[in-house]
Amino acid sequence: MRACIELAKRARVSYPPAMRLIRTISTLAPLALATVASAQAEKPPEPSFTPQTNPVVGYLIMAVLFGIIVAISIMPSKRSHTDI
Repeated sequence: MRACIELAKRARVSYPPAMRLIRTISTLAPLALATVASAQAEKPPEPSFTPQTNPVVGYLIMAVLFGIIVAISIMPSKRSHTDI
């Protein structure tokens, strides 16, 4: 019996790296699937966000910035007299 065990130990060959990677992935795949399944089983949280500011303030800021950009864009540039 002991001779058979020794023979089996000597006959054992390690897996190549690609096969070890596949073996590792195949053992972890059910764990990943279980994680996804348990995450889908939970009820999503209800949002508790209530805006504190009025959106009109944002619109006013946007209008002021738009006005500044337009005013700068239409200002004449000071170039030489050869410009048409």
